[in-house]
Amino acid sequence: MISLIKLDASFGKSLRKRRLAKLFSQEALSIESNLSRAYLSDLETGKKDPSLFTVFKLAGALKIKPSILIGEVETQFE
Repeated sequence: MISLIKLDASFGKSLRKRRLAKLFSQEALSIESNLSRAYLSDLETGKKDPSLFTVFKLAGALKIKPSILIGEVETQFE
């Protein structure tokens, strides 16, 4: 069974990896996604869980498909 805490931590790890691969600071991703930097920090540290809308906003800002973010999380639970 997947716990919400592990799921949030896994998503945060994937988001941070993708953000750094694009050489974005949290501030830059905040501007591109129209989400607060504090919220992005909370996502990356697993303190918050994103809505589907948020996943799409982040993927758009990172110029990747939302399925890539979700897929990376999914592989950690196989």
